[in-house]
Formats: sequence, structure tokens, C-alpha cells
Amino acid sequence: PPATMVKKKVLGDGDVTSTKHIGNKIKRQEVYNRVKKQKNAIKKAKREQRKKDMKDPEKKDLPKNVPKTLDNMREEDETILVSEDEEVRRDEEEDEFRKYFDGETPKTIITTNNHPSKPLIQLVKSLLDLIPGSFYYSRRNYDIKEICQYAGERGFTNLIILGQGLQLGGHKKLPCSMLLVHLPEGPTLNFRMTSVKLADQIRNHARVTKHKPELILNNFTTRLGMRVSRAVSCLFPQDPEFTGRRVVTFHCQRDYLFVRHHRYIFPEDKNGEKARLQEIGPRFTLKLKSLQTGAFDSTRGEYEWIHNNANDMQKRKFYL
Repeated sequence: PPATMVKKKVLGDGDVTSTKHIGNKIKRQEVYNRVKKQKNAIKKAKREQRKKDMKDPEKKDLPKNVPKTLDNMREEDETILVSEDEEVRRDEEEDEFRKYFDGETPKTIITTNNHPSKPLIQLVKSLLDLIPGSFYYSRRNYDIKEICQYAGERGFTNLIILGQGLQLGGHKKLPCSMLLVHLPEGPTLNFRMTSVKLADQIRNHARVTKHKPELILNNFTTRLGMRVSRAVSCLFPQDPEFTGRRVVTFHCQRDYLFVRHHRYIFPEDKNGEKARLQEIGPRFTLKLKSLQTGAFDSTRGEYEWIHNNANDMQKRKFYL
């Protein structure tokens, strides 16, 4: 039979993938270096051109190249809040948290799972300093429903239950979850907790005082995010003491809640335009796993929102 003719691939100067078809190692490296040099030269020319355009008054107002990120490529959602939404305002006036924004003082009970480890007890001590009006009670093998009933009868408005577990590749039981129950009507929020750092682990940390902190809630843009922000804000009194210069921040980004605790000061040389921050601690990150209507009920409770694996498949859609 006649021999089949094999066409050789023609190598282009700008084709980087074409180098893998070159059999000779030395020749392949030469072609790769030449293509790489050409690409670097093109990038350098673009950078220089952008610098010239910035200095040119005619091209100064041209739109700048903004890098693409998951935040600015976020998919539009019908639950994203708009300014001065009348429906949202009515919901806030009728929800479970309305009385705390009218001046009622919150009172929080903090407990753990059974047999807490040393890192979990240290986190409890840090939360007692972070949240005014909070008290620690040992678990003593009580069910969560019994604790909710006990706390509600004694005037507590919030219940925090910290959980622990083994981290990947570790042997110590570290904090890994936080259950927040708003008493007595709910709702119940279940968070996954990661990246916990106590005050002793933060370099040059400040000392905590007894002043009521200010609260910053940042980047909660959806109806669900507004529910979460109001739930965590009810842990703190709504009449901060500005003389203490304490501020607690809940920053939401890509459905993660970054919790930070700082003290600020306005330097005299900045004329009050900029502030210096000193972290107090603790710091940790929360990820919402579920939001349940009413107080905790593992059998007959109704859920407003539950995180599942399908939520992680859509990288550009966020729920808070």
C-alpha cells in the first residue's frame, strides 16, 4: 500500500504550544526563549504606553484597566438590596431584632460542647471580653433545647455554643463551629469557624477595656445578608461608648464573615482625616451553613437557607 504522507506542523513565532512538538531539546529551548522574550517585550510596551497615557491630559479621563476578580464579576441576584427599599424597611420594623435597635440591652450566654479543649476555653475567654454583657456557663451534658429554655427564662437574649474538632493533619481539638441562637423567638444561625487567632497570638496587640464597642457591618448586600448582619449586631449594645475607641468589624466578602477587633486613634499630624489601628483580638472567620426559623429545633425546625455543595459550584454567585 502507498505510504501515507504526514504533514509537519509549521511553527509560528508567537505559538508557545508549538515548542512541545520540537524533538530536539536545544532547539525547543531556543524557540521557547524567543517566544517568551517577544511576549515580555509586548507587555513592557503596553506598560510604557499606559504610563504615557496617564501623563497625557487628553487621555487622562479614559477608563482604566480594572483587573477581573470574583467580586466585580459577581452575578446579579434578585435578592440584592437597593437603597431605600420600602419592603426591607417594613421587614426590619417587624422582625425579631427590632426591640434591640430600640434600646433594649442584649444579654448573652456562652457555652461549649461537652469536654471542651484548652484552645476552646481560651476562645471563650476572648469572646467574654469581646461581647459586653456575656456570661459563660459550663455545658454539663445538657441538650441545646434545655439550654435555650433555661436561658430564655432567665432573661438572656442570645445563646452562643462553640464546637471543636480535629483539623486536617492535626491532633489537637480546635474551635471549628459556632451556633448562634437568638432568644426566645429565633432565628438560629449555624457557622463554620476557621482561622482563629487569640490576642496572645497577635503581634503588638492592644489590651481590651470594658467600654462598649462601636460596630461596623460591611458589604452585606442581600436579604439573607441583612438578616445575618442584624443577628450578629444584636450581640452588642446599640449605644457605644466612643471614649473607649473600640470597634468590632464584621466584613462580608464572598460569603465569608471576617471578624476583627481594633482600637483606633486619630493622630494629630493627620488632622482627623486618617486613623491608626491597633488590633485587640480575637480574630476569626465565619461561614454560614444554615439559617433556621425560630429557636433551635433539629427535628421539626424550618430552614430559611441551607448551604449545600451546589452553592460552591457557582464561583461568581454569592448569597450574603
